[in-house]
Amino acid sequence: MSLSALSILLASLTAHSPLPSEAAAPKAALEPALVETRTVNLTQTVTLNDIPAGAKQVQMWVPIPTDTTWQRVLDCEVVSAPGTWKLVRQAEGRGDFVHVTIANPPADTKAASVVVKCVVHREGVSFPLDKFEPDQGIQNELFTAELDQASPLMESTSRVKELADKACGDERDPAKQALMLMKALADNADHYSKDPSKPKCGRGSAEDCMDHGGGCCTDLHSLFIAMARSRGIPARIQYGYRLLDAKAGAAYDPGYRCWAEFFVPGAGWIPTDVVAADNAEAANPLRWASLSATRVWLWSGRSFELSPSAKAGSIDTMICGWAEIDGKAVDPLPSPDGKIPSKLVRTVQFETLDADRTEGAKLPE
Repeated sequence: MSLSALSILLASLTAHSPLPSEAAAPKAALEPALVETRTVNLTQTVTLNDIPAGAKQVQMWVPIPTDTTWQRVLDCEVVSAPGTWKLVRQAEGRGDFVHVTIANPPADTKAASVVVKCVVHREGVSFPLDKFEPDQGIQNELFTAELDQASPLMESTSRVKELADKACGDERDPAKQALMLMKALADNADHYSKDPSKPKCGRGSAEDCMDHGGGCCTDLHSLFIAMARSRGIPARIQYGYRLLDAKAGAAYDPGYRCWAEFFVPGAGWIPTDVVAADNAEAANPLRWASLSATRVWLWSGRSFELSPSAKAGSIDTMICGWAEIDGKAVDPLPSPDGKIPSKLVRTVQFETLDADRTEGAKLPE
């Protein structure tokens, strides 16, 4: 091609292509506000009690803190574990578990514990959803699992869809819909900490939450996830526990805490704890689409198969891990009345090494 012909071609292309200054600029991404940080020295102990005499094999799957969004593990050590053990990274980024096998435990073995020490750094964040308008849609093919409307205990039933549609109406913006769904959930269901008449520890079911008008945190977040998926918004569940300042120093049972994440184009995965938001002051602008630095993340999702495989197959409900004795699952839940604890329990002890918070800001815990 001659120089003159090339010049004509370039001129033609330029005439039909917008200059950078003329092209429509993409909307800015939604950046979260980093509200607080905290670094803690943490000791976590998970114990399996009441091992029967004559047991031939005991297995435990114990989740431990590891790196994820808003969390960095700066140091970690398995202080003690019974039998033979190994650290196993679960598939699809679901977390790290210490897997323990105790073959032919001595007759006097009544309990087995896994003790882990970690230094964990957390960031507390808030997303200003009310000030953001995504400029692109969600590619459903990328979120098959997170849009599954038939996922066990998080099914998008006709009742769930009706509640979600009533909350969102004709709105199609995923950010605005997420806000509407969180507020609708808070209006229609209460955590047992707010209403003691609600079930304290159940299987974590969207339908149970609707039946009882609330329940535990997994009940509420299962309903939120089911509603979000029914509206085409990818959503998933996260598990861990909280380290509240009032508990620092002494060993205690933190129970467990779950929260949800939903996906908005231009913002990514956004965390929210609807229970904390509902319990926060109504005037708090940071209550929705936020997560405090008090959390410790352990694993992601439910209805998945552990590695190494458990005899129980797909696991829907865990509190502090999983255990099987001679191939039979140990019930992870306490008795329905709460008087008999699960055989698998957890205690933690922590001290805060460093903490910082934006002046005047307060994230729901």
